[in-house]
Amino acid sequence: MHRRKSIDPSITNNFLDSCAFDPKYTPEDKASVELFELYKKSELPLQIAHSTQKEIEHPNTPAWVKAEAQNLIYTIQVTLTPNEAALLREIKTILAGNGTVKNISQDAQHVFEAQKYGSYFITTDVRILTRAAPLRKICEVLIVKPSEFLALVREYRK
Repeated sequence: MHRRKSIDPSITNNFLDSCAFDPKYTPEDKASVELFELYKKSELPLQIAHSTQKEIEHPNTPAWVKAEAQNLIYTIQVTLTPNEAALLREIKTILAGNGTVKNISQDAQHVFEAQKYGSYFITTDVRILTRAAPLRKICEVLIVKPSEFLALVREYRK
């Protein structure tokens, strides 16, 4: 499989996980705020997967997160090709590890959408982050924390 090198985040689709909107710890909280500021200045494209949109609609989601999410472009659910369905199953298997696939289906969908339509998936979900390397072997998306993504953005802005 062809491996994609890091690409300038300002010219590609960058997908946010719902937890990346409002991280509860430093430095991710500050990085997330800065990423949204760049987005608001039209300097950084940010999107969300349709599966993430469903999570954001949850009643416990803060109102400001819902408001920010409404402004982002998000994917729509489409029928998968056989190859895409197989890839989604592989992503689920990696994320589930020794656990139950049912418990990670939404996360797998987020990663799948990000790899299908973008170059980066920004998350603070530890389960996804700890499996980023094996996921990278099967799909061409770089899974990063907000602070890591911000570092890439800054590197390309030099």
